[in-house]
Amino acid sequence: MYCAYCGRLTRRCQCHSPDSDLARFMARGGRSLKRQERSSAYKRAVPPQVKRRERQALRAGYAKYFDSLAAQYGERCANCGEVDNLVLDHILPIARGGRSSYDNLQLLCAECNRIKGKLVIDCRCGRRKS
Repeated sequence: MYCAYCGRLTRRCQCHSPDSDLARFMARGGRSLKRQERSSAYKRAVPPQVKRRERQALRAGYAKYFDSLAAQYGERCANCGEVDNLVLDHILPIARGGRSSYDNLQLLCAECNRIKGKLVIDCRCGRRKS
């Protein structure tokens, strides 16, 4: 089995240690850390051409994606609720085969985005504009 957050084998995964990035990210959002597993590993070795194409697609539609996500989920960080320094974040990172499409993007503050890094965490679940 593989860790649903980092994609490593669960016996090699360090996500659930108290000082891990995942633990800090979850604590910042006020959520508890639960072990989640997948039956298959994430896609590895995404070619540079694909990464470049996805980043260009994100740059081209950045304002449209940002406005759509802000309208649907509110203009705040999906993890901690911060309203300043918001950026678009890929739920499944480009480096792991994620696409620059609306359903793979979320709004995070710069700090949460930095902590999340290449982890696969969807913070949009159940969060709607109130």
